Amino acid sequence: MTVQLKAIKRYPVKGLSGIEMPAADITAHKMLQDDRRFIIATQSSVGQDGVHEWARKSNFLQLVNTPKLAELGIEYDDATTTLAILRNGRVICKGNLEDKMGRTVVEDFLSAFLKNEIAGTPRIYSVPDVSFGDMKEPYISIINLASVRDFGDRVAQTEIDPMRFRGNLLIDGLEPWAELKWEEGQIIQINGVDFRVIHPITRCKATSVNPGTAESDINVPLLLRKGMNHLYMGVYVEALGSGAIHPEDVVTVA
Repeated sequence: MTVQLKAIKRYPVKGLSGIEMPAADITAHKMLQDDRRFIIATQSSVGQDGVHEWARKSNFLQLVNTPKLAELGIEYDDATTTLAILRNGRVICKGNLEDKMGRTVVEDFLSAFLKNEIAGTPRIYSVPDVSFGDMKEPYISIINLASVRDFGDRVAQTEIDPMRFRGNLLIDGLEPWAELKWEEGQIIQINGVDFRVIHPITRCKATSVNPGTAESDINVPLLLRKGMNHLYMGVYVEALGSGAIHPEDVVTVA
């Protein structure tokens, strides 16, 4: 069966919703462009000096500690680094995150939206040439949609939205869980671009937040451990080459 890339996702602001990309220009040893470029934090979580280098996700606002963020949708223009925040499909806030005034507009909205939800005032940070992935290394995540379906059908016994796992490259056509058999260093190729397999992704309680309702409705890590005897969903890969990839491209597993 042909394995295909079904969707490309990025998350310009860590903790907020992702957006689908019609194509992605891959650069060797880099994450997707502007993926996890910005983070939201408070002075109490990062100190008065703010953020100047990569730091662990526990320092930032994210779904595991601020599930209300899942109520927000986003649009993002990478040419102008402009973020639009949506609620119920309507734009309610918009600002250029690399402009002081635009960033303040978004921060003021988040401050009001998260009132009584967090300690401190939310601030948006970015660091030149730094992406705030869960790993310090510039990895890209692959999600096997067949594994998500199998987990929902056999273990959770409910439909599972793949967006719980906040993956970059969503693929289909593999057998369920076949990606966990990939060996470290194995090469995955998409439209002539090589990706090196790193390791499976261990899942945390953030995946228990339903991206459609912002409620913690099922304990995904617990169900994975009980039903599958592991805590994995998806794998990290590293781009070894550069080039453009698109949905419906064939995925080759070497």
